[in-house]
Amino acid sequence: LSGGLIITALTLLLGTNPMGIGPRLWLGCCGVYFQPSEPLKLLLVIYLAAYFADRINLRLSSLTLLIPTLVVTGIALLLLIVQRDLGTASIFICIFTVAIFLYTGKRRVLLSAAIFLAAALTIGYFFIDVIQIRVQGWLNPWVDPAGQSYQIVQSLIAVANGGIIGRGFGLGNPLLVPVAISDFIFVAIAEETGLVGTIGLLALIWMILARGLIVSLRAQDGFRRYLAAFTVAYLGIQSLLIIGGNLRLLPLTGVTLPVVS
Repeated sequence: LSGGLIITALTLLLGTNPMGIGPRLWLGCCGVYFQPSEPLKLLLVIYLAAYFADRINLRLSSLTLLIPTLVVTGIALLLLIVQRDLGTASIFICIFTVAIFLYTGKRRVLLSAAIFLAAALTIGYFFIDVIQIRVQGWLNPWVDPAGQSYQIVQSLIAVANGGIIGRGFGLGNPLLVPVAISDFIFVAIAEETGLVGTIGLLALIWMILARGLIVSLRAQDGFRRYLAAFTVAYLGIQSLLIIGGNLRLLPLTGVTLPVVS
């Protein structure tokens, strides 16, 4: 986990963006790039699983439980906020919240996290221009359909064009939606396969999550149990955020659709 944090911190000095504009969240050379925050999510999941497995029967109010996990998660969040990688920062908060909830079974953990995220979104709206642009594009994309809201407007048009059964494989125009091969691949699938195809995709994602939970329930020790459960949480949260963003049910977060993108 420390190595993941260091590599992510290197983007502050050596970061680049393959598209030439926007946040410099990638490291790369000779045309090959990767985003350190992606493996950092899995490293956080492994760390939390190992930490909780070693500390059975700790109460939620125990400082021994909260401080180390809060410090590590806080450092990761600080790096991501400085980088302006707000989508990944949101996923980190959600993973941490679900991990604490699965460990303690206390519903107030979920409520506290929801209040924190709502407060952070409200404060960020007034002080961080990226959040302001995405919230405005979410609430009313038709104000600037050819500018800041171009991506989400094209996304909605593509989904509408797909209809029930889609336009057919290879017959859509996914490249009219910026970054259709990554952030908006769900939209490309929706246009070419329609509602039928997207329901099938959601069913496959749900099957992966369900199998992961079964693996967790059948695990023979605490570490494997938490590792499977937290991994499922990570996959489910990221899928929910990006699909919701594509369909304008949630603000855009700029993350990828796991296993698909």
